[in-house]
Amino acid sequence: MPRKQRLLMLDVELYTRIFGRSIAALLLGAFVPAGLLIAQEPPKKNTAQDSGFVLRQTVRRVRVDVVVTDWQGRPVKGLQASDFSVAEDGKPQSIRQFEYHSDEIAEAALPKRPPLPPHTFMNLPTAPEHGPLTVLLYDMLNAPLGYQGYAHDQMIDFLRKSQGRRIAIFVLGDQFRLVQGFTSDADLIERAITNPATKPQQPNMSYEPPSGADAMISSLPGAGPGTGTPGLNPLTSSGPARSGPDSALREMASKLGNLEETEAGERLDLRVNMTLEALKQVGGYLVGIPGHKNLIWYTGSFPAHILPKSNGFRGFDNVRSYNDGIWDAVNLLNSSEVSVYVVDARGLMFPKPPQLDEEIATMDMIGEKTGGRATYNTNGLELALEKSSDEGSSYYSMVYAPTNAKYDGSVRRISVHLDREHNHLAYRRSYIADDVVSIARKGRASGKNAASSAPTPDAADSMDADTQFGAPPARQLVFAAHVDAIGKLAPATPEQMAALAPYREQVAKAEHRKHVPPATQVSMQQYTIQYAVLASQLDLPKSVNGAYHSDISVGALAFNDDGETLWGTRTRLKDDIPPAKIDSIRKDGYQVELPFFVPGDTAVIRLVVRDEQSGKIGSMEIRLPLPPDRQQASRAQ
Repeated sequence: MPRKQRLLMLDVELYTRIFGRSIAALLLGAFVPAGLLIAQEPPKKNTAQDSGFVLRQTVRRVRVDVVVTDWQGRPVKGLQASDFSVAEDGKPQSIRQFEYHSDEIAEAALPKRPPLPPHTFMNLPTAPEHGPLTVLLYDMLNAPLGYQGYAHDQMIDFLRKSQGRRIAIFVLGDQFRLVQGFTSDADLIERAITNPATKPQQPNMSYEPPSGADAMISSLPGAGPGTGTPGLNPLTSSGPARSGPDSALREMASKLGNLEETEAGERLDLRVNMTLEALKQVGGYLVGIPGHKNLIWYTGSFPAHILPKSNGFRGFDNVRSYNDGIWDAVNLLNSSEVSVYVVDARGLMFPKPPQLDEEIATMDMIGEKTGGRATYNTNGLELALEKSSDEGSSYYSMVYAPTNAKYDGSVRRISVHLDREHNHLAYRRSYIADDVVSIARKGRASGKNAASSAPTPDAADSMDADTQFGAPPARQLVFAAHVDAIGKLAPATPEQMAALAPYREQVAKAEHRKHVPPATQVSMQQYTIQYAVLASQLDLPKSVNGAYHSDISVGALAFNDDGETLWGTRTRLKDDIPPAKIDSIRKDGYQVELPFFVPGDTAVIRLVVRDEQSGKIGSMEIRLPLPPDRQQASRAQ
């Protein structure tokens, strides 16, 4: 066992001792008013005697994760950086860092979580995890209702066998929503799949071919069999002219058909735009989360473009192409390091629909360009979902500094070659040359945020990705927190009501409605949160006078069951630790106690800790209400 891992495991054992007794607020445990998630920084102490200066330089880095498989689809291990060559826009790039990732390595890197006292939580998993971070996008908007029953059952079978997989579940219907954030907890997954939002349904915006006018036409004399395929096409100049009642009826049917087709075209545009917007929001949600991620897009038909019918396509005067929008979504997903695995929820289709080839081409393109793949025309949907979730468990990560140093928001093309034959490479083929914050904003454009319908106002960029509802626990910093409710619900103060307003305004804006202040006073609940961070993970630089500098940000956010941000605070703790105290901090951990007020409808509290010296982050979510503390109840009796 590596020495670093042994030390981390020994440090983890401290938590049992730390939380077995009362924790004093050792470092800056002063009251922090609840409000927006903004940095509150105490005056900096005089460090004039510190010598030298720090020269900071920003060097751009691009990471490419490459999944290498042999002709049987098995991971290829043992490759070196010299086996690969990387190019950007056709220009060779020098590989600066090279690393191999696998489930075995990831599992060995984390210590086991020790037993914890009541109301104490830790950002370590309760059981071994496997596979990459996986987002399951259940797309009912593009899956015909007739196929959804079987597809839904197959999805449930897959999820019930997903213990240990880190999965987040999104649903796209008339709305796009997150029904379960990242979790490997089987109970939470079971709760998500029984959510009414995941039941088969026919969204209002789903596209179905119009039938009213076509049915009228096919019932007329001379009409051929089938919807919209008359023997003598009354919508074109072909065929002999007719007069009388039939002619008038045909003219009326033609006008009605034009109207229906025009309306269908508009609905199709809206459906496609909603779908692409959902994909972009997933990209914006994942952009700040490091590492390789899989997106399983469990969908039905989705066209890249639609060509006019040879016999006249009513209402579609020009070719409807969605290629530009698809490429925008692909580039954003690539910048977020997300591989898309498209699984056609329609299963085996016989006879083959005439538009299937075009739909398959779209699925293949999206899968290939993002480092994933497409699976279609099969009834083995559960197996397809399982393989899509596990693929990418083993991959090579390569980092290079682009020779083109201009970050102007343009799209850069990536190509990777392996000096071996008969191997398949899957990797992202592009990225947006922009900073993470700008890319995230592009993904979280109009409409509800993929993670939260009310993004935290003025959230600090450095912690933005980890403050999202449902984001996976960050474990660069291992920490624990003890949470206790103080008193009962109480009416919010005028100051608290004023602080709540920006969050409620954001929710109203995302839902395209006017913000109306609540008619009744909001009830607030106070909690005390006691944090303990393993000091061995912190960067505590030492000044010439012997003091150790700590610089830690602690964030807490409150969400309701819909993932809407209700409240948030962020406190920055900067201190000079005397040499006499450093040993006790290293022994018992860095500890701090802070109050946290939340609205009464809070369902989830998310805690984030960041070491500002090293940039390491730890995060976790705690569901409310807190489980009963039987020890505390017995003491009260």
